Amino acid sequence: MKVGRDELMVLLNNLYEKNPDFEIKTKLKIDEKDSSLASVDLKDDRAKVTVMDENKYSELTFEHEEILPDYSNYVTSLVSAGVLKLEEWDKQYNKIANEFKKSIYERQRPLYVSFDTNCFINRISYQLDRYVKQGVFVVADGVRKELFKEVAGKYSEYELRRLTQKDGRFKQFLNQPKVRERIKKIGKAEYDRFKKNVTLEEIPSGTGDNEIAEALGNFARARNCDVWLITLDKTMYEIAAGFGVKPILFEFPKVHERKIRTDWENVCDLIYTMAVIFGFINISGIHVFGIWKGKNPDDWNEERVLITDGNKKIFEKIEKDFVVLRALNEISSNTN
Repeated sequence: MKVGRDELMVLLNNLYEKNPDFEIKTKLKIDEKDSSLASVDLKDDRAKVTVMDENKYSELTFEHEEILPDYSNYVTSLVSAGVLKLEEWDKQYNKIANEFKKSIYERQRPLYVSFDTNCFINRISYQLDRYVKQGVFVVADGVRKELFKEVAGKYSEYELRRLTQKDGRFKQFLNQPKVRERIKKIGKAEYDRFKKNVTLEEIPSGTGDNEIAEALGNFARARNCDVWLITLDKTMYEIAAGFGVKPILFEFPKVHERKIRTDWENVCDLIYTMAVIFGFINISGIHVFGIWKGKNPDDWNEERVLITDGNKKIFEKIEKDFVVLRALNEISSNTN
């Protein structure tokens, strides 16, 4: 059963009814049972998510580090879902929101906010969009090119041979994009969503930090405006400043094994990002695949996952709930 990212609350509600404490697991050690990526507690209004530290994760993935996501990818799954906040996240968002609210008498030059490529992958753009509610944005075309260009290739039968012999779920990886490419597809889908939802101007540029920063600097001078560039890269921070663009550096926090309070919606996003980045996850016997044989461009653009009936009783209940949800959505759309 294919399910969109925005429909995953149905799955979460069913998991809550069965057991409000559950683990998100995947195959990290090929000769052992599925390993826990995170544990989730839904007993309160806000969920508690327990995450792993780097040492523990690295011990689990060392055997197949060329196939399985590394720890930075694990952190990306947490940040992209909004579960793990970047350093000074709220402070910086509040600063940008206040600047956007200023009138022409309070701010002499109009403000445009921009992003580098990794901001879309980590969905900083999504979180800022939710936070500021309004504002104007500019993105250099080099960012879009970097997101849309395929670089990592696909899994071959040779690469997956040993894994598929041990666990049949890896057969779904055949001819599907590798980890790095899957992560970029999260950014691509976010770029498309962001473009539809905000006032965004795209400007020509080449790829690479210098080309992107130079294009933004030229735009600021031509429009007599201020451009603030959000980046996760210290090198880009320095380059942007040299071209007259104000850089805002977001940094990844050190991740220790700890419990994080977050919204239920972010847990739904975590299910999606972990399914895509790790290829598949196991939640209470329900298998959620982020890649599978025959996954097509529409599935990527619509941010779909594939849910299979590892736990038949829960799966049948979820399937019925999805039928009801989609029927209601169709009635609503026809009414509007």
